[in-house]
Amino acid sequence: MSGRRYSGAVVIADPKSRFLLRRRSLTGVPVALCLAALFALVASGCGKSSSSQAAVVNGTIIPVSQLKEEVSAKLGAASQSTASTAQDMVTLTQQSLEGLIQFQIVLDGAKQKGVAVTDGDIDGRVNTIKAQAQQQGTTYEALLAQNNLTDALLRQQLRVQLAVNSVATKLVPYQADDVLQRIMNQHKSDYLEVHVRHVLVKDQKTANTVHDQLVKGGDWSAVAKKYSIDPGSKDKGGDLGFAAKGTFVAEFEKAATSLANQGNCKGKTSGSCASPISAPVKSQYGYHVIQVTGVRLPQLTDDLRQKLDPNITTRRQTAVDSWFKGLLKDAAVTVNPRFGKWDQASGHVVDRSTAPGAYTNSSSSVPVTS
Repeated sequence: MSGRRYSGAVVIADPKSRFLLRRRSLTGVPVALCLAALFALVASGCGKSSSSQAAVVNGTIIPVSQLKEEVSAKLGAASQSTASTAQDMVTLTQQSLEGLIQFQIVLDGAKQKGVAVTDGDIDGRVNTIKAQAQQQGTTYEALLAQNNLTDALLRQQLRVQLAVNSVATKLVPYQADDVLQRIMNQHKSDYLEVHVRHVLVKDQKTANTVHDQLVKGGDWSAVAKKYSIDPGSKDKGGDLGFAAKGTFVAEFEKAATSLANQGNCKGKTSGSCASPISAPVKSQYGYHVIQVTGVRLPQLTDDLRQKLDPNITTRRQTAVDSWFKGLLKDAAVTVNPRFGKWDQASGHVVDRSTAPGAYTNSSSSVPVTS
């Protein structure tokens, strides 16, 4: 949720447009003292039948134990703590509880929309995060610690985020594929994938020799095997397969793009073709002699659909905001009075002495990431 008093999940995009969920942490006081304050707050409800319930949302109980875990995660390490008074702990506890309540409201609303996030869906996203952590030279556990998260808390947030994204897709579907296909055809230079082969050599003199042999009808397999210093393609006739825009270094890509508009490749959007053979092209790797042997437009994926309809994220965010506000209005929420009072209008847990509407400058919002 964004644009409001909320201490729950904040979406953080990584370089591959995936996300982790970061928590605001507190810094200043030893964690032991903060936790002691939390446990004292919770213990003040002992002896009552509802003491194990922090809240009830549409009939679903949010246990105090879950609230404890949420607050503990936000406190983080002792070096990251800022709570200095008992009131700070009360505020933190209320913010944590309202986040859990909002999460449950979202999941209930998603269920009404026919959206169910499976454990397998969450496992898939966690595995992606683990792989990305490894690529970044760290570990999943270190990433959790850095963000003051546990595996259970991350999975909880992923469940909500995946549910929100699915609801957003239902509220604002992608344009019809034939419409998106026409848009892609109109901007084919931005999306056209080229099938390329090349021979890479160290110096221009050798590149000129390679060029002359190929132009005269030399066999690509034999020439590549004899001259190329590219270990990945020299035994495949120099074949690099299909590649999207942005795959190659700038000099190579400029030449390949130009070749795709020459010979019988010109004007094509799919199929085999044969461009002229390029003059030697210098890059940081050496000198390339290049030919395009095929072109195609990519299959529509959700990532590509979003690129072809760049305003869809804004439209979905607006739709989800309206949907969530409706859920808040209709939600049946009861908060254990030891933790405060539920303000239906704003979606906050407030002090029982706080008048409803005290947070009129804030607005409820659920972040859409796709």
